[in-house]
Amino acid sequence: MISSQQFFNAVTRNGFPRPSQAQYNGFIRAVDYAGINSRREAAMFLAQLIHESGGLQFKEELAYKNAYSDPYTSHLDRPGKRYYGRGYIQLTWAENYLKASRAIFGDDTLLNDPDKVARDEDIAFITAGWYWKTRVGNIRGVKEGRFGESTRAINGAVECNGQNVDKSRQRFRYYCTVFDEFDCPGSPNECGCYN
Repeated sequence: MISSQQFFNAVTRNGFPRPSQAQYNGFIRAVDYAGINSRREAAMFLAQLIHESGGLQFKEELAYKNAYSDPYTSHLDRPGKRYYGRGYIQLTWAENYLKASRAIFGDDTLLNDPDKVARDEDIAFITAGWYWKTRVGNIRGVKEGRFGESTRAINGAVECNGQNVDKSRQRFRYYCTVFDEFDCPGSPNECGCYN
């Protein structure tokens, strides 16, 4: 559905370094895993990944990786493990690591080793696909192309209620470029977050 050249161009035209072939392969597997079956939704997915990961450059939430305090603690935490954001859609909280792990692997792999999401390219993408499938792609409006609905599903409490609108607008700008590069029909629809 999406060629490697379209994928590479979508990232570089948004001002980021050219991704690797392994990243393209991971993206395609994640699209399949998430049940994404249109170019438009694939463009939405990639635009969100670009925003969440600094253009596919970062698989760890930099603000908390080396922080002394961890805002993501819960009763599910394993001793010595931290559950800050990892992957191309920043997976946070032990509960989400556990749910993703059981859905993808059928066990507690990611709860026991959350760093695996940042270490393994395929897992960084497949957890993003899991998140999209369970938390974004099933939201009313996303399948209909309302990009803002995908932003609301990922980070709405922070970006869609009147604050940090500049960040959600940046997400949409990334989407417009990816939309064009993926040769999607129609025009990008911004609605669903701050409008």
